[in-house]
Amino acid sequence: MAYQANFDTTPASSVAPRPWWSRPMMTVPPISERKSTCKEMAVMCAPCCGGFFTIVLVFLIFSSINDAHSHAKISLQSFAVSSATWQGDFLVKIPSSRYSIYYDGDDASVSLGSRNVAVLNITSRRVSRDHTAFSLTFVAEEGNRSDVVSEDLDIKLVAKHKRYEDYDKAGEFNIRCQNLTRGREKIICDSSFTDLKLFSLITLRELFAHSVSVSNVTNAANVSTADWRTGLVAKSPVTRCKLSLHTVTSRLLRGDEVISQVSPSLDDFGRLVTTEKNDEPVTIVDFKHAVTSGVNGSVVWDYRVESVVGLKAEFAHGFLSVICSGIPVKFTTDAAGNVFGSLLGGMRRCGYSLRDNLNSV
Repeated sequence: MAYQANFDTTPASSVAPRPWWSRPMMTVPPISERKSTCKEMAVMCAPCCGGFFTIVLVFLIFSSINDAHSHAKISLQSFAVSSATWQGDFLVKIPSSRYSIYYDGDDASVSLGSRNVAVLNITSRRVSRDHTAFSLTFVAEEGNRSDVVSEDLDIKLVAKHKRYEDYDKAGEFNIRCQNLTRGREKIICDSSFTDLKLFSLITLRELFAHSVSVSNVTNAANVSTADWRTGLVAKSPVTRCKLSLHTVTSRLLRGDEVISQVSPSLDDFGRLVTTEKNDEPVTIVDFKHAVTSGVNGSVVWDYRVESVVGLKAEFAHGFLSVICSGIPVKFTTDAAGNVFGSLLGGMRRCGYSLRDNLNSV
């Protein structure tokens, strides 16, 4: 039987064809031969442009899905008004598995129309897999307490990440219930979600007036004075971020009237002297002999503290102008006739802005 070997007849100089997925859509000729046409250039740029727009489209789709899931569905189940307090019972449909709502009186912010409000307590309980009920109890400045309140109730609750240990604060849920009516069975409230925006210089999120104490009330020449101690605390969205505060100058006001102030300490060259040694995100200000009149057994709502504070973080430092307004102070009298005052409700959120320097102090 004849046998013939199967030899490769492909010329040695030839190259195996490239797979179809690695072949170019079009080959641009060398510049030395001729200029590329507009069609050739468009074909060459099409994959890059298509990939870029695909990435943008995917990002927008996931962003819209996340925003849609962030809006909680909230209803006011009942609303009661007594001679001392206001109470609302709410039902919340949990908006997203990524976030949880933090029900805490210190971090919550509540307003009732134009009235000042002090949050006394917030309690919550899980009623089902997707629903949580919470009760809000607060005290409001004196005003209309009829059946038709005709005010908007605004609530801000902190939202936290479930999956990030060091960066847990995600933003705030904003709740608005309009035209409150006592005894009404159910009111659907509007809700929105505000993403956390980090401070451009330091990882600071919020400042609070966390404590107020009034003591040593004395009467001289028909003028009552007292010693005040106020505390300011800073909070960061980053769990392990270390912050420290120190007060440069501060003043205490009732309405628009300055009743006491603390001036900055300057050396012989006019430079700021910081005597307060503090590695904590809390600073205490003592106001001596502040004018405190007409406060026996009452709640005063219009106290305000304006301060310039130095803030130091791990990688940055600076100065802030801080305004804590609408601080409610409850005054009581003991059996001996001594008057004392303290902050009513939870911490009060303060506004702040970055200062370039201390020239105006």
